[in-house]
Amino acid sequence: MKSASPLPSRALGAFLLVAAACVFAHPAFAQDAAAAAAPIESHKTLYQRLMAAGPFFMVTLFLASVFMFWLTIDGILRTAKAKLAPPELIAGIRQSLIDGDYDTPAALVREQDNVFADVAQAAFEKVGLGKDATDDAIFEETERSRAAFTSRISYLSVIGVITPMIGLTGTVFGMIHAFDTLGSSGVGDPAKLSAAIGEVLVCTGGGLVVAIPAFAFYYVLRNRISAGFRHVQIEINAIFHHLPYAHLEGLRLESDAFIPAPPRPRAEAEQA
Repeated sequence: MKSASPLPSRALGAFLLVAAACVFAHPAFAQDAAAAAAPIESHKTLYQRLMAAGPFFMVTLFLASVFMFWLTIDGILRTAKAKLAPPELIAGIRQSLIDGDYDTPAALVREQDNVFADVAQAAFEKVGLGKDATDDAIFEETERSRAAFTSRISYLSVIGVITPMIGLTGTVFGMIHAFDTLGSSGVGDPAKLSAAIGEVLVCTGGGLVVAIPAFAFYYVLRNRISAGFRHVQIEINAIFHHLPYAHLEGLRLESDAFIPAPPRPRAEAEQA
């Protein structure tokens, strides 16, 4: 008769050894494992995190964000159609021209400070020279005003370009400092190194937080400028395309208008 296999007794012995090791293991092992598994607590406020990322770079990004919001609010107010071409001003000019009064609207637009008034003033100063000269004056003044508005909001595009670069520069300097510390002290605590890297990445995140809205506001305002100037162009054309230019030849409506006399004969000029 064959003897029983020794495998069950060996398996039982191995199980008992493992159980004993778990029971009598040093308590420090369990403490180290718990410490490794526990998450790293951070009690830093948002202000402390921003300052730890680099005060100079974060303050620069903050100032850029303030400038961005100021440009946006100012641009929205300036590009409103009622601001570009006030309806009461247009109605007053129309009524004066219907009554045959050209001096009153010419003086009125000189007192106003808006795009429609600037374009109308340039047009009134050229009505005595004919329709072509008036149209040229309208085009030139419209483009000049449009360029002023476009150059103003172009700063939003500049902010959108440079703020990520500022944030990235802050991150690079922070990484250099973190790795310098690592090289001098060694990898004693990887958690501290990862925390330092996380802090300097705040600069990059801050740059993107400012840049994305800056680009969005830039394109919104650019479209508002295009729509607003189309409105001004329509209102200007509705007035100056229907003037009786044949009856306005020689009319001078400039604030400092003067009428030069024909040249005198040379002999009379020498006697005078």
